[in-house]
Amino acid sequence: MVRRPPPVLTHRRRLPGPATLAFGLPLMALAYFIVAPALPALPAGDATYAVAGGVGMLMVAANTLALLPAHETLVGPLLIVAGAGLLVAALDAAGVGAAANPAEAMLAGALGLLFARWLATPVIAVAVPLFVAAIDVWSVASGPTSRLLEEGTDSVDPLSFDLPAWGHMGSAGHLGLSDALFLAMFAAWAAHYGLRRTATIAGLALGLLASLAFGLLLDRSIPALPFLAAGYLLPNLDRIQALLTDADPQHA
Repeated sequence: MVRRPPPVLTHRRRLPGPATLAFGLPLMALAYFIVAPALPALPAGDATYAVAGGVGMLMVAANTLALLPAHETLVGPLLIVAGAGLLVAALDAAGVGAAANPAEAMLAGALGLLFARWLATPVIAVAVPLFVAAIDVWSVASGPTSRLLEEGTDSVDPLSFDLPAWGHMGSAGHLGLSDALFLAMFAAWAAHYGLRRTATIAGLALGLLASLAFGLLLDRSIPALPFLAAGYLLPNLDRIQALLTDADPQHA
């Protein structure tokens, strides 16, 4: 009789749960935005904007997506909108600067989840990214956003995230609050409709970084929403086509 060896017990590494993400990512972002000015200074010029701006954008994105596990719920995002809205108002009144970014990201993320829930139809999930991307290009090129940017960053600060430069060198740039809102909305639609969640989140993050890179390359303000829309749609072209086909009454 051949004896079988006892089974080897392996310990699988647990991934962070929704509660850990919801609390951990905002705290991580808050710590970064507080200490960022004290980090070692980078060479003046594009290096500061690329590194400090890129890290700041990724922190805002991670903070915004911390609520993604709650994309199918209603009460949680509503409570966060109410609480984060009051906190943002208080922090802006206190003039804390970049330290208000995590609260603003939570507000934008919760609003994005709510809009994604209220507008949860396949056609809208495809049409909205294309529409807002076109509007953002027009707004930055010749519309109201271009005039605000010409007047300086103070004019857009209440509706934007200040991305601090390292070494007490001021600001490395700004990211619009609407960009974070649509980032959360696109990620929620990807999760709701069974699109490629990981690829979509990666595409959204790369879209933010691409807008920064092109802005530095062309030495002008580049809208982020077209890149976010591309990061959402391109990894899911085949599944979006199937989604729209299934939503067509003629194919039902």
